[in-house]
Amino acid sequence: MVRRALISVAVLAAVVLALAIGLVYGLRSRNHNNNNTSDFAETWNSPSEFVLSKNFSITHTPTTRTYDWTISQQTIAPDGLERPMLLVNGMFPGPLIEANTGDRIVVKVTNNMVNGTAIHWHGMFQNGTNWMDGTMGVTQCAIPPGQSFTYNFTVPNQWGTYWWHAHSASQYVDGIVGPLIIHSPDEPHLDDYQEDIIMMISDYYHTDSGSLVSWYLSVDSEGTEPIPDNGLINGRHSWDCSLDAQALFPTDSKCTPGAPMSVFEFMAGTTYRVRIINTGAFADFQFSIDNHTLSVIEADGVDMQPVIVQRIPIHVAQRYSVLVHANQSVGNYWVRATMNTECFNAPNPALDEHIKAIIHYAGAPTIQQADSVDWGASGWSPTCVDLSLEMLKPYFAQPAPNATVQIHIATSFQTVRSDHVNLGYVNGTSWTPLMNDTTLYQAQKSITAYDASQLVVTLNSTGVVELVINNYDEGAHPFHFHGHNFYVLGWGGGNYIPGKSPLELTNPLRRDTSTVPSFGYTVIRFVNDNPGLWALHCHIEWHMEAGLMMQIESLPQVIKTFEIPPEMPAMCAFKSSP
Repeated sequence: MVRRALISVAVLAAVVLALAIGLVYGLRSRNHNNNNTSDFAETWNSPSEFVLSKNFSITHTPTTRTYDWTISQQTIAPDGLERPMLLVNGMFPGPLIEANTGDRIVVKVTNNMVNGTAIHWHGMFQNGTNWMDGTMGVTQCAIPPGQSFTYNFTVPNQWGTYWWHAHSASQYVDGIVGPLIIHSPDEPHLDDYQEDIIMMISDYYHTDSGSLVSWYLSVDSEGTEPIPDNGLINGRHSWDCSLDAQALFPTDSKCTPGAPMSVFEFMAGTTYRVRIINTGAFADFQFSIDNHTLSVIEADGVDMQPVIVQRIPIHVAQRYSVLVHANQSVGNYWVRATMNTECFNAPNPALDEHIKAIIHYAGAPTIQQADSVDWGASGWSPTCVDLSLEMLKPYFAQPAPNATVQIHIATSFQTVRSDHVNLGYVNGTSWTPLMNDTTLYQAQKSITAYDASQLVVTLNSTGVVELVINNYDEGAHPFHFHGHNFYVLGWGGGNYIPGKSPLELTNPLRRDTSTVPSFGYTVIRFVNDNPGLWALHCHIEWHMEAGLMMQIESLPQVIKTFEIPPEMPAMCAFKSSP
C-alpha cells in the first residue's frame, strides 16, 4: 500500500500561504467591525440545554419524546468572528434530546436549507429500524430542501452519552450537531453524583466546510487536512480580532472582541457528572480541569469501573462521562480542551490550541478568567491514541465471545487516479456516497453487485466477527461502527500478527468508536445480530469525505423483510448534490 507522502518544509510553507490568502481560512464578505464592545445574542446558543434538569424522571416506564426541528442557515459568531452556520431551531449546538431506555423518540426535521440533509443518531443501535440510522447514501436519501421527514425509533436496550449530527456531506462541521442523553434506573453510578452536565468540545473553522472539502480533495492540498482556526466548548470560545492584521480572513469580516467562554456553575461539596463529547471534524483533544481529578465512569454509552485520571485523550466522535468532585477552594478554575497538534500535518499560525471554559464556584468573582494552573506534563501523550485498554474496564464484565469469522481490512491514502488527488481507501475502494439511491434500498431489491465505490461486506448468518484493521497511513483514525458496540481486543504499532500481537479477552473495552494508531492496527469483535446496512468509517470528517468508509451488510434475508416507510425511497427523486 502507498503511504501518504510526508509534507516537506517547502510544501508546508506553500500550504500556510494558501490558507492565509483564504483558500481555507477565508470568510464570505461582510461588514467589518473591530470595536471593543460585545453584542453577542443568545438566540443561537442556549447554555441551559447543557445542564440536565433534576426534574427529569428516570424511570422504567416508557413514553414518547417528540421534537420538531427546523434546519436553516444563519450568520452567527461563536467566537466573535461572524460566519454562516447551519442551525437547528436557531441553536448551535442544537437541541438536547433526553430520554429513558425504552422510550420512543420522534423527531420531525424540516429542511430550510438549499441542499438535502440527513440526521444520524450517533451510537443508537437502531435494531429493527436500520432505515432510521440517518446515513445518506446508505440508509436514506437526503431530505430535500423545503420538505420534512420524521425520524421515529425506540431505544430499548441502551443508555449513556450519545449525540446526533448531520450525515450528509460535511454539514455537521457547519453546526448540525447536538447531545443525545439516555437514562436508565439500571445505571450503576446513578447515586454517585448530584448534578449532570454536558461539555461538547470541538475544533472550529472560520470557513464553510464545503469550501474546505473542495480544497482538501484537490491537488493543491497534497493530502494535508484543513487545520482548525479555533475550538469551542458548548459552542463558545474567544477569537483574537487583532489577527485581522495577518490577513487570515478578509478585512471586511465582522469581528467583535470579547466573545464569552462557557461557564459552568459549581457548588462546593457537590459531585458532578460531566459528559464530554468530541463533536469536531479533525482534532484529538486532551481534556482536563485544573485542580480536579476525573473519575471515568462511561465510554461511548458503556459503564466503566471508575478509574481516576488527570486528563483524558478524546478523539472525534468519542464520549466519556467523568465524576468531578467540587472539593477545591472557592474560585474559578480552567476547563482545558487542548488540541494535540502533533497529529496535524501542517501548522495554522492563527490557531491557539488551548481551548478553555471556566468552572465557577458559587461565591467566587464572576469573571471570564481563572488563575489556576494546568497539571503540567502529567498524562500528556504526543500521539493520537485512546485511554489504554488496561485502564478502561466495563462495569458489567463480559468476556469476548469466540470469533466465527475474521475479516482483514487495510486503510490507506493513495494518489492513484489520473487527477492526482490523494484519497482514502479501504481494501482498495474509495467510498463516495450514492446520490439518489442507497445500498439499503438496493439490498432490498437483491442487487447482486454494488457500485465500485461501495465496499460492502455481506454477512449471511449470525455469529461473531473479528475485524482486523491495519492502518497504512501516518495519521490515526477514530473508526465508528454504526448500529453496534464492539469489543476492543487490542491495538499496537505495525501490522497485527495473529497469535503474537496481544489481545485482551477477559473483560475487554466495549464502545462504538475506537482509534486505529498511525501505521498500526486495532482488533475488534462484534456480534452480527443487527440486520441492516451499517457504515464503518473514520469519523475525521475530511477522511470520510476522501473515501475512508466501508459497509457491513448484516443478514440480507432479514433486510428483505424490512417495511421501510414509502416516503423514504420517494425522497430519492430529489437530485441531491454532495
